[in-house]
Amino acid sequence: MKNRTPVSRRRLLQAGLAAPLSGPVAASRPAASIYSRLGVRTFINAYGTLTTLSGTLMLPEVKRAMEEASSQYVHIHELQKKAGERLAQLTGAEAAFVTAGASASLCLAACAVTAGADPAKIDRLPDLTGMKSEIIIQKVHRNSYDHAFRMVGAKLVDVETAEQMRQAIGPRTAALAMVLSHNTLGHKVELEEMIAIAHAAKLPVILDAAAELPPAENLNKFVKMGADLAAFSGGKNLRGPQCSGLLLGRRDLIEAAYANSAPHNRFARIAKVGKEEIVGLLAAVEAYLKKDHAAERREWEAMLRRVADRLRGLPAVFTEFIPNLDYSHSPRLSVQWDEGKLGVTLDQMVTRLREGEQAIVAGDMTKFRPPWKGLGIFPYCLRPGEELVVARRVREILGGKA
Repeated sequence: MKNRTPVSRRRLLQAGLAAPLSGPVAASRPAASIYSRLGVRTFINAYGTLTTLSGTLMLPEVKRAMEEASSQYVHIHELQKKAGERLAQLTGAEAAFVTAGASASLCLAACAVTAGADPAKIDRLPDLTGMKSEIIIQKVHRNSYDHAFRMVGAKLVDVETAEQMRQAIGPRTAALAMVLSHNTLGHKVELEEMIAIAHAAKLPVILDAAAELPPAENLNKFVKMGADLAAFSGGKNLRGPQCSGLLLGRRDLIEAAYANSAPHNRFARIAKVGKEEIVGLLAAVEAYLKKDHAAERREWEAMLRRVADRLRGLPAVFTEFIPNLDYSHSPRLSVQWDEGKLGVTLDQMVTRLREGEQAIVAGDMTKFRPPWKGLGIFPYCLRPGEELVVARRVREILGGKA
């Protein structure tokens, strides 16, 4: 088997479904009795924080904060104000508030740059007649998530170059939008240049940074660069409530976004966030900024090395660390083998892992963006010891002894 050292790092998403474990891992795993009663399988997550895989696991301090928040009544406006002030202090933004997720943040950002805080205009959404209604976005940044902008009634204007961006700006332009994601690689205009173009035209920039943590510095980096509204997910690496998000940025735009949101009876009341999510996300941000991220990353790498070590020596099998194109994703390990010699295809491997007694979901790297080879194993959502379960099962499927 051939082992290669890490070249760079990144976190893509993938997941594994695992039934209750036995042995030392089980001791740290709470009984999944509610899922057992419903007939729902739990899983070992060797994939990542994908929403369809239920995001991530909340930190203990987040759960404690939510439990405490659930025991008293409060005025939501007051709670959002005080929590927002603390979040702004933590991130260096002028203002912030908790939303029902990153997509809700983008929707509210679109409301802020079109209808603003004008109740008459808000009540007309998504009818933008007479309002600024166009958002300029780079063509490679178009994806299924941009419906968060379009649902407000905004028209997305695709461009590819900085010059096209400048030419597209007109009297109906409400904002420029940027998406940071492994799914939006290859753009020609970087964030700094886009901010300069927008601000020269006295227009705001909306930034979709849903999964751009780590590094923790991104929580304040983008607003310091000049992004007017930045959206983050609360249910990914922040390990906050899955149904939470963070919108931060310029005070007047944050106030306008909040005027459109629940608990107001306005356009985005459907994206309601409760006291538990507000307090939980605040606790998650506070904990995230205190974390030793370098130590966490070293442990992720150690997990993957333990997997590689346990596959070493299998005939026609080798592993390699996958180069990452940005730091916002955890290290990734690719397991590759000669399908003809071993009689196991990549599709069969993914299926057998998922359907085993202890269900594991790991990724087909050929379907990722950018694509790679083999089976992808991602450590971010693995709990201590689960990497050994994954390695043992992969070895069994490839014909090796457990």
